Amino acid sequence: MSRFYFAVDWVAGIIVAFARMVIIISGIALTVVTTANVVVRYASVSGGLSFAQELPMLIFPWFIIAGIVIAAHAGGHMAVEWLYYRLHGRLRTTALVVANAISIAAFLVLAYQATLVAEIAAAERSPVLQLPNSIGYYSLSVGAVLVSIVTIAATTRVLRSGWDHRIAIKPEEMAL
Repeated sequence: MSRFYFAVDWVAGIIVAFARMVIIISGIALTVVTTANVVVRYASVSGGLSFAQELPMLIFPWFIIAGIVIAAHAGGHMAVEWLYYRLHGRLRTTALVVANAISIAAFLVLAYQATLVAEIAAAERSPVLQLPNSIGYYSLSVGAVLVSIVTIAATTRVLRSGWDHRIAIKPEEMAL
């Protein structure tokens, strides 16, 4: 059973590292594209870079969903902390398991639905880059699955090691 817990924690660690890289890379890309567009807009008569209007719309969903994955790993997505601290012992752990099970189920349904919408949106293309409009929906689908996995990891960590081993969100200490 300890191999299972190790594997779950290992997978969650890889997902969080991946999410951090997505935030860093997409954040840099968003900054560079937006800055370049502003510079070109004011330095030339062309009115800016034509692709610079589309690129942020394609990158931004990945940026946001990666942040949601990291928050989910730390137990910070749709948190019900006020309830946990009113409960004690097994009742607190049961509340966490129930809340996380509902969250996992909801995110898996969201992933499925986002995939269905992405398949429909794939027929449409962006005007300049000619990329499918499904990219944002696929980011939501992938992200929802990853949120489910890290939520499973957070739940198993508490079940294995107890409430005190839950990752607590501390925004002042949460560096990428």
